[in-house]
Amino acid sequence: MKAFEQKFAEAKKEKRAAFMPFLVAGDPGYQTSLGTIRQVAECADMLEIGFPFSDPLADGPTIQAANSRALASGMRTEKVFELIAEARTFTNIPITVLVYANLIYQQGIENFYRKARKAGINGVLIPDMPVEESKQFTMAAKKHGIDPIFLIAQTTTNERLKKILKHASGYLYLVSVLGVTGKRKTFSTDTSQFIKRMRSQTVLPLAVGFGISTREQAKNLAEAGADGIIVGSALIDRISQGSNGKSVTTFLRRFKNIEK
Repeated sequence: MKAFEQKFAEAKKEKRAAFMPFLVAGDPGYQTSLGTIRQVAECADMLEIGFPFSDPLADGPTIQAANSRALASGMRTEKVFELIAEARTFTNIPITVLVYANLIYQQGIENFYRKARKAGINGVLIPDMPVEESKQFTMAAKKHGIDPIFLIAQTTTNERLKKILKHASGYLYLVSVLGVTGKRKTFSTDTSQFIKRMRSQTVLPLAVGFGISTREQAKNLAEAGADGIIVGSALIDRISQGSNGKSVTTFLRRFKNIEK
C-alpha cells in the first residue's frame, strides 16, 4: 500500500478527515523552516510543501509573501530537496510538494522526479500544468514511484475529470473556492455539492484546500465528504506574525480528529 493510500485508509478507519498543513520551503530561512516542519509534522497526517517561486499564480497575498521571504533567504530548488531530505530524518509522513512547471523544466523532467524520489517526496502537484500537457510529467512520476496530484476546481466538468483520472493517483486536491489561496470567512453550499459530485465520480481520496481557517469550516467539509483537510494561509499567517510554538501547536490541533 502506497503512503497516501495508507494514511487516508487509517483516517477513514478512525472515522475522521486526514490533516495536511501547507508550508513554503525556506520561509523565512532554511533552519527556521526545518524547525517549523518538525513542529507541524508532529500534528499532521501528511504535509504539503511549496517550492518557492517568483510568480505563484494559484496563491493569495499570504503565500505570495512566504514565497518572497524564502527566495530572499536564498532558497532555491536544490535546497528544497536538501530540506526535505533532512526532514526525512525525523518524520516519515507522506509529503506532497507544490511546484510550478518552470522549476521542473529547469531541472529536466526526469531529473526532477529522480531527485524528488531520492529526497523522500511522495507526491508532486503542478498547479500550472493542464492535464493535456501532463503526460511526460506523470510518466516520470510513476516511473519513480511518485503520485501525480491534480487540482480539481468547481468549474471542472465530468468530461475533464475523466481525463485527469487517467493520470491521477494518491488523492485529488479539490479547490474549495473560485480564486486563489487565502482565508475565507464562509463557504457556500456549492462547495459541499462540489465535494459530493466528485465523490460520485471517483474512489480516490478527496483532499480539500484553499481558504480553510477554522475547525468549524473543516468539520463542515468533512461532513460533506472530504477525506482530507489542507490548511495553508491561516497557518503561515500565525507563523509569520511571530506566534510562539505553543500557540501554533494549539492551532494545528484544532484540525486533528475532525469527525466525518
